[in-house]
Amino acid sequence: MKKVFTISYFEREGNENLSEVLRVVKRTLKRRPELQQRKIVFFTAIGKGPALAYKLLDAFEPKIIAVTFPPSFTVLVEGKPFHPTIAPKIRKFFDGVGIRVITGRLPFDRIDGAEAHNQQMKLINDALSLFGGGFYQCVQAVLQACDHGEVEIGETVISITGDCAAVMIASTTQKCFSSKQGLVISEILCKPRNMTIARQKPLPPQAQEQALFHEGKPVIEGQVERKQIAEHKT
Repeated sequence: MKKVFTISYFEREGNENLSEVLRVVKRTLKRRPELQQRKIVFFTAIGKGPALAYKLLDAFEPKIIAVTFPPSFTVLVEGKPFHPTIAPKIRKFFDGVGIRVITGRLPFDRIDGAEAHNQQMKLINDALSLFGGGFYQCVQAVLQACDHGEVEIGETVISITGDCAAVMIASTTQKCFSSKQGLVISEILCKPRNMTIARQKPLPPQAQEQALFHEGKPVIEGQVERKQIAEHKT
């Protein structure tokens, strides 16, 4: 019998889609009993996603694994450094309901001074980000859970971030690209349709010309590069 599955799309990337992502997962579990006992691997910054998933999906009694950023991770928010962490009271709640929290260096993180390695990791991140900025976090979360023994190699899991969800066959970081025991992205349940964070749409030709020339004078290449660097830091 032929089976047809659908993918839900969001107009924008970002954590604003979290509630809808969980509703998509809930509908999927209702319609597909074979997925109801699968572990849920959630990539989270502050623990909000796994907490909401525990409440919304309680009828299925899922085993939830929360994967988060390493303690050294920092991001700029309105020009100020921010260290996303799961608050102690949320960790206490997770401990009480059996949600395992994994905090550590992520599989595709860069290593200072190892430029060849960093170039390879950037290539992997860029390739996975073609599906949306949160998708490579879905993949890393599953690898991390498998590396820590929370998921077995070859086990089918549901991986979730704030704007996407997918069914995957798990693997470790070491075996990720193995032809026999490597990670498999079996199904995409939902994802952003437009790249509003990971990748911006190119400017129209007239706007590109205005960006390169100011008052009829060409902008030299070095000035363009410095402008681009400043934009990435804001």
